[in-house]
Amino acid sequence: MFAKSTPLIYLVDDDDDDRYLLQTIFDNHHSACSVRVFTSGADLITHLTHQLDGRLPDLIIMDLHMPMFNGFELLSRLKQNQDYKGIPVAILSDSDANEHRDRCYQLGTNEFLTKTFSIAKMAAEIQHLEQYWLQKERCRTGNNASSLAKLFDFDHLPLN
Repeated sequence: MFAKSTPLIYLVDDDDDDRYLLQTIFDNHHSACSVRVFTSGADLITHLTHQLDGRLPDLIIMDLHMPMFNGFELLSRLKQNQDYKGIPVAILSDSDANEHRDRCYQLGTNEFLTKTFSIAKMAAEIQHLEQYWLQKERCRTGNNASSLAKLFDFDHLPLN
């Protein structure tokens, strides 16, 4: 999945606490990643449009409920744009309603994660995301190895 040696992940969330929690997980347990944090969908679109990192992200993790562009609108824009539709997107929501989950998958999300304020539970959600990509990589290549397995090394993650 990752073309560069340093995976580039975009986190999009308008909530300070949620951004802090996710940033902490990545900083402490996935320091091999380069993480960019955005407070709105508009900021993300601006950054993508101008390709301010000189490349597209390897993964976008974004909140479902945000002002201006909510997750549904942002996901729809990303997946309808030829330049961005190949970027894997994980929706992060405090709602586990089936209609929200179903709509996100219809719009093209690759994964739907449920928000939690527990660092251990959120780390487990990210581990679930890694397992999804590991399985997808195995199906695509027939290999047991995954570039994400190196990125998400959960053998040393304290989950208590």
